[in-house]
Amino acid sequence: MTIANQVIIEAIKGKEKALKPILNALVEATLLEKGCQKYELYQLDEDRTIFFIIEIWKSEKRYNDHLESEKFKAISADMEKLVEVKVSNPLKLTQCLTKLKLK
Repeated sequence: MTIANQVIIEAIKGKEKALKPILNALVEATLLEKGCQKYELYQLDEDRTIFFIIEIWKSEKRYNDHLESEKFKAISADMEKLVEVKVSNPLKLTQCLTKLKLK
């Protein structure tokens, strides 16, 4: 079962520049993990303190392995002092219709 997740991260005002390289390091490390199909970082133009991560995992097991990895835990600890709010919305999916070209 595929897992898609949208993470919304709000930096503490004035800390967004310090947070950005940490988030980029998380993206680089995560893209190397087994089962990661997509891991993209975005920053809102209207409010530079808001970041989004869109991630897609091949399976729930691979997603959970990511959350339990030492690299993820270390980077999350580095982020903690720079983040005001973090919201994660994982969705369990059975198939990707885009790949199947269905509408």
